[in-house]
Amino acid sequence: MEHLLQLLPTRPQSLAVRYAVTTVIVLVCFLLQVGVEMQSGFFGFFLLLPGIFLASLLFDRGSGFYATLLSTLLSIVVLAPPGRVVLPAQHLLPLVLFVLISLAVATVSEALRKALENAVAAERAKDLMMHELNHRIRNNLAMVASVLELQMRAQREPQAKQAFATAVARVHVIANAHDHLMPRDGQSAIDMMEYLTKCCRHLGDALRDLRPIAVNVSVSQVYLRADKAVAIGLIVNELVTNAFKYAFGDDRSGVVAVSLHPTRPGELVLTVEDNGKGCAEDAPRGLGTRIVALLAEQLTAVLRREPAEPGCRIVLTMPER
Repeated sequence: MEHLLQLLPTRPQSLAVRYAVTTVIVLVCFLLQVGVEMQSGFFGFFLLLPGIFLASLLFDRGSGFYATLLSTLLSIVVLAPPGRVVLPAQHLLPLVLFVLISLAVATVSEALRKALENAVAAERAKDLMMHELNHRIRNNLAMVASVLELQMRAQREPQAKQAFATAVARVHVIANAHDHLMPRDGQSAIDMMEYLTKCCRHLGDALRDLRPIAVNVSVSQVYLRADKAVAIGLIVNELVTNAFKYAFGDDRSGVVAVSLHPTRPGELVLTVEDNGKGCAEDAPRGLGTRIVALLAEQLTAVLRREPAEPGCRIVLTMPER
């Protein structure tokens, strides 16, 4: 819609420009109509109406009225008998109907231009408000994360510190989504390649300490709604965190691989795989595991856990839309 408006000249134009361009448009349409008459022997008015519509859309209703007057005069010149100004009776009614329809077309065309301008202005205002809202939400979430970090530093027990650190990581996952929101197909969407890459980079920096553990990310160019993207981001956060906690020893090196790819039309597969100790049957089922199960249910995803030889692989298969 905005691209269509950009093709139209900006308002207002000078009177000379409006009437000169309108005259050219009407003359072109009139010559086309005369050419049709020469081929068919019938003079109609149908090729004059697009010129009136175009003049009103490009400029204003006044230009449409001028185009109507000019088209009427030119039609009288063609239809009137030689040496006379009065039209034969059989042409009077069609000409009157043409004038009435042309005036209506001119009025509707100007209203269409104004409606188009108002719609584009409303769309721009909506985008500006969405950017402002995302910015404020991002700042609020950053403030929440800062407060949690302060509380974490005040704790002495390792378990309490770990709980606060996990909560901070979850807040950052949600906050990062607002950095990647973009309008796409009439709604806000998130580029999953950029989003998961940023989330995993921050997560790896926070978890690895001095351990040589790498987090590799492979994501296709996929765009998802914000709610679905955040759910996937939280799942990745929990699974990567669990891999760091349970898959590797204190000083053991390793790799955690995160991938998100469409396998067939309408289906996405998320995989989090490590080359650590393997899938332990007696792995603890804490809050993170329950969060993953709930989010997988929300995404209507099929969750499975399998040996990676070496290591462990978690696979979620979900519908893309």
